[in-house]
Amino acid sequence: MDKSWMSETNRLSKRYVDGVNLFLEFARAHTGSEVIRCPCRECLNIEEKKFDVVESHLYAKGISQSYTRWINHGEQIVGGYSHDTSEDVVKEANVVDDDSDGDDIFDILEDVHRAMFTTTKASEERNESNQTLEGDGTAFYKLLKDAQCELYPGCKKFSALSFIVELLHLKVTNHWSNKSFDMLLKLLTKCSPNANIPSCYSEANKKLHGLGLGYNSIHACKYDCALFWKEYEGADFCPECGESRWKRKDDKDKGIPHKVLRYFPLTPRLKRMYVSRHIAEDMRWHKEKRVDNEGVMRHPADSVVWKQFDSLYPWFAKDPRNIRSGLTTDGFNPFGSIGNSYSMWLIVLMPYNLPPWRCMKESSFMMSLLIPGRNAPNRDIDVYMQPLIAKLKELWEQGVDTYDAFSREVFRLHASILWTINDFLVYANLSGWSTRGYAACPVCKEDKSSHRLRNKICYIGHRRFLPQTHHWRKSKAFNGKVEKRFKPVEQSGYDILQQVNGLKNLRHRKCPEHKMKKRKK
Repeated sequence: MDKSWMSETNRLSKRYVDGVNLFLEFARAHTGSEVIRCPCRECLNIEEKKFDVVESHLYAKGISQSYTRWINHGEQIVGGYSHDTSEDVVKEANVVDDDSDGDDIFDILEDVHRAMFTTTKASEERNESNQTLEGDGTAFYKLLKDAQCELYPGCKKFSALSFIVELLHLKVTNHWSNKSFDMLLKLLTKCSPNANIPSCYSEANKKLHGLGLGYNSIHACKYDCALFWKEYEGADFCPECGESRWKRKDDKDKGIPHKVLRYFPLTPRLKRMYVSRHIAEDMRWHKEKRVDNEGVMRHPADSVVWKQFDSLYPWFAKDPRNIRSGLTTDGFNPFGSIGNSYSMWLIVLMPYNLPPWRCMKESSFMMSLLIPGRNAPNRDIDVYMQPLIAKLKELWEQGVDTYDAFSREVFRLHASILWTINDFLVYANLSGWSTRGYAACPVCKEDKSSHRLRNKICYIGHRRFLPQTHHWRKSKAFNGKVEKRFKPVEQSGYDILQQVNGLKNLRHRKCPEHKMKKRKK
């Protein structure tokens, strides 16, 4: 059957009109139903509609270019890969060819497309603007085309897309360098010139951009004063210290920035956890399958903090799919050399909805920010965390429409940060509380128990935390005194917030001019 009319750009031409009529006649003859799946570019065979509605959609939106086999409308499958992404067709393809490894790829693409379609539709019903899960739909269609394309003529084991995914998986698992991966691709290209193999790593990586595996580059001030972001996106000089944004600028106005922050958008990564039908069910494990034994902690949901959070915000706890996560950060030397002083910082989020055997696996970690070096940001880390904090506020207050592949429905996803995981030095950077000097303890605060011993500061007031009747409190063997003080009063978040609001708007800057002015004063 001639299907060349599907690529016709003019949907009012006689050729396209005749093709639509041919398709509808074929569907009536083979489906025997009053409703059929709509193959337009938006519906993509997900929703069933009447014939007149399908006809109007085909004229208004065009037919999907990838739907070259009309399997949902009566055409038979003759081996190989299915050319449709619906679940029923994938199951039929599995029956035809049990040895095919391409079915997982179609499962992924089906989940991705279903999420794109349903979340966009839900946002339109609310009259809201919604950024789709995977960005540009053109990239998705390219992925679908690669999933249908044979790796080489006659290959039934791999498609062009599934082969790239397998290679990239091997690269990550075995820690291949980009150079070695490029050499492997060149060798494979020489061995099979007719194969659909990318020429280099960057080309292979670009093919997966339709799945949303990307990041945003945000320029930063040389002295960590501010980000060239939002209202300062087009600025050439730092709004805080006036330092130039660029190391140098060429004649084509394509400058080289001093620092570049890599921000990995949080919303698509959280939504992806529900797009996968294999993970969506586990995302509610903490509520539906966890056994709550008093006094036994097997999961963060057994902790006092989790339960207290649920009591304070019952609207959040009502839906177990809302994500509770932890945040951790630390610096590392990317060059692996102790003698080379260089410190890059990453910020990672860990969702705790998953069961304990999955939530702490590397595959569940979500790197959100990659802060550039050479020096650690220290207290200026809050400057780099602005994009992440803004998105977390949005997810807490407004939420985002998300498709749940397990229940096959759209819900409003909210997210929160329950705690941070870091060492004592990083705690000072994140909290703003100095962990040096006499008042270094964040629990004791002003009610400190520190003393100077020669040239060092020692903390010797730990007996305060013992019960009042404990015999060690009366002993003078520690510091020559009897301990009569009570343990420090634990302050709530509201108390700490009141203290922070009382501080003046002071900023620590690394700008040399600012340091010179400070010395003169």
